[in-house]
Order: sequence, then structure tokens, then C-alpha cells
Amino acid sequence: MLTARRGLATGIDYATLALPLGLLAGIVALRRSRSTAADRPPLSSARVRLIVAAGATLPLSCSLAAAEASGGSPGKRLLGFTVSDDTTDEAPTYPQALARTLLKTALPWELGHQAVWEFRADHTRRGAVLAAGAYAAIGWQAVAIARGARQTYPDRVAGTRVRKS
Repeated sequence: MLTARRGLATGIDYATLALPLGLLAGIVALRRSRSTAADRPPLSSARVRLIVAAGATLPLSCSLAAAEASGGSPGKRLLGFTVSDDTTDEAPTYPQALARTLLKTALPWELGHQAVWEFRADHTRRGAVLAAGAYAAIGWQAVAIARGARQTYPDRVAGTRVRKS
């Protein structure tokens, strides 16, 4: 049951991050539908990749880290978990929470996005490697939780742990 609750908490966190991205995508689509192709400057895929990473993934990860530094993300709080420093049982510092969030969320998120771009460009080998990396990053966390491990790899690196409140 604990495994399912932690998985659900992660799902809530991912949905929380996806909501602003969905709104942003809707605004961009609306603006694009109202302009002609001549009005839009061409963007290279490399530039778009950087814009998405710097303009969406990093700010959203920083926001999630701020929530984690105050004791837990929205999903964890909703389901009765907290994040704490592994040695002091206090709320983690922001750098700890950021390291944890970057490994837990931003790494698989960006690997997945980059895989999609590679598949769209018909670079299936690169896309497959990136997609495998995203699945491995998520799978490694899921296996640790399912085994009842005290920490996932992001927790070990950041020096944090998740516990019931």
C-alpha cells in the first residue's frame, strides 16, 4: 500500500508540473493560430529544446524544490508524507531539495523530451537511448520504493528521505 501511495504522490506532483505547461502550450497554440507563417520567425529545434529546458523544466523544478524544502511537494503533503534531511530529520535545505528534484523529476522529464525530439527527427537510435534513460531513471526509483528501500537514488544523492507524517 505504501508503494502505491508514494507512486500516487509522484503522479500528483507530475500533474502539478504539467498543468502550467499545458496552459503555456495552449497560449502558444492560440497565438500561433492567429498569426501567419510569415509573422513567425523560424526556430531551430536546438533553440526550442533550450527554451523548453530553461523556460519550463528548470523553473518548475525550482518551484517543486521550494515545496520540498518546506517539507514536501503537493503530492506528498496530500498523501501524508514529508521529506526530511536524512541526518537531522529537519526539512531539507533548498540545495538538497533542488538536487533531489532535479534527479527525481527534471532528469527523466528532459530525457523524455529529448527522446521525443530525436524520434521526430527520425533519429530513432538516439531517441531510443534517451527514452531508455528516462525509463531507467523512473524505474530505478520505482524499484527502490517497491522494495521498501528507505531511500531512492535522488534521496541518497541529496541526503534526504521520505517518511510518513
